[in-house]
Amino acid sequence: MDMECMLNDAVFAFTLGEDQKAKELLCEILEQDSKNFEAWRALSEVHLALNQADEAEQACLRALELQPKDLTSVVSLARILVRKGDKDGAEEASAKARILGWKEELAEDS
Repeated sequence: MDMECMLNDAVFAFTLGEDQKAKELLCEILEQDSKNFEAWRALSEVHLALNQADEAEQACLRALELQPKDLTSVVSLARILVRKGDKDGAEEASAKARILGWKEELAEDS
């Protein structure tokens, strides 16, 4: 199975509440391609759903290393930091998300 199909299967499994299956598929993708941005971003959400906040943060940070201006990942990081009780970090990530959101809005308007 190619990685795009595996990613789609992982997202579908997560949608159905099959978090462990989604995690396994995503980890398999990342074993083959450690720079797969979509897999890191999805794995972050799966870890968060499994109440694995530290792992969620690490996966999210890996996604942000690959695409630092990804609004979805920055918002996810803020949610993860809230869950971890890191108020300052969450506020910083939220502020960055607002700026990225504004930049996207301005780009759409032009």
